Amino acid sequence: MPEFYKVSFDEDELGAIRRGCDIRSGHEDRMLDEAAGGSLEGVVMQESRADDMLLIKGTVDIFKPGQTILITMEDLRMIRSCLDDDDSPGAKSAVKKIDASLASGAERR
Repeated sequence: MPEFYKVSFDEDELGAIRRGCDIRSGHEDRMLDEAAGGSLEGVVMQESRADDMLLIKGTVDIFKPGQTILITMEDLRMIRSCLDDDDSPGAKSAVKKIDASLASGAERR
């Protein structure tokens, strides 16, 4: 049974998350283009990462400010990784919320 983590974000936090996911998704797409000249295994792995980021980007786009979200640990960590290079107040606040959600444990659904 999947485990879900509960979290909500305000408008500034969602803005930072969306920007981060856009940047990360574009990066993964560029890496896929570069991987095309390499091994089949490398291409498949990079395509999987690019697809995962595209899915997260699309998922984040439907979040609303203040909405409580139930999300898997894997997806929450992927969102957090999109904020690694962002020092804006919205990103810092979102990282704190993500870390607190991960620390509090999952709910079984």
